[in-house]
Amino acid sequence: MSTTAALPDPRAARLRLEAGHAAVEIAPSVGGRLAALELDGWDLLRRHGWTDREWGAFLMAPWVGRLRRGRVSWRGRGWQMRPDEGPHAIHGTVLAAPFSVLGVTATTARLEAPLGAEWPFDGRVVSTVGLSPARLRLRLELHADREPMPGIMGWHPWFHRRASRLADASVQSGEVAVAVRGARRAELDAHGLPTGAVGAPPAQLVDDALLDVAEPPVVRWPDGPTLSLSSPEARAWVVYTAHPDGVCVEPVTGLPDGLNGGLLGDPPVARPGEPLTATFEIAWG
Repeated sequence: MSTTAALPDPRAARLRLEAGHAAVEIAPSVGGRLAALELDGWDLLRRHGWTDREWGAFLMAPWVGRLRRGRVSWRGRGWQMRPDEGPHAIHGTVLAAPFSVLGVTATTARLEAPLGAEWPFDGRVVSTVGLSPARLRLRLELHADREPMPGIMGWHPWFHRRASRLADASVQSGEVAVAVRGARRAELDAHGLPTGAVGAPPAQLVDDALLDVAEPPVVRWPDGPTLSLSSPEARAWVVYTAHPDGVCVEPVTGLPDGLNGGLLGDPPVARPGEPLTATFEIAWG
């Protein structure tokens, strides 16, 4: 039975949770993201990147992927978000925001951050991380504090292309294999935005949004660990394998530009006292 530890200095770089042969690190000051995932002596998440969009496992809210030209239109009203990916706005408002630590034990942590002044609604994200010897369970809550608001959320993990041993980084696994079996692929344009069309999934996943995923996605390193991923609330899984050092398998509750409707219809709505919630479980062994 774990005991409650003193709350850490909010400026501290990392929180560390451990259970059995597994450990995670959390970076409250950089989006409350997972900064590391260690399993049986293997290092599985990218710890560094050229930008904050290229490492760890970060949170996306209140939208995922790109908003076309940074525009949000909802119920006859419209707002402009700050473009940060060409003419588009990407991955929400909390990607690198500082999170407050609400509570922490040896195997759990709970963090919170406001959605920021840029977002036109008063709201906040609550993230809960729970680690056991056999699995990591993540939960997101998207709270509307004063009035209803649209919201889409998800996780963006960066898995190493080749896992390395913590004791000796020169010892590496084989190249990662990703298996995500979706019945349909949402067609994306050159900017990663849905065109409205759907098609069959390609034989080789490169930068794809998959719908109707019926089986848990699998991430496997030859000679290393195998992870099984699940997220009951995910309406799509985005798979990105074009980076030379990492691959992404992202559960999301809507598609890029989904706040403006589109292929999956109107976005989910958070209401005061009725937050939107999503879970993401990574299991092994």
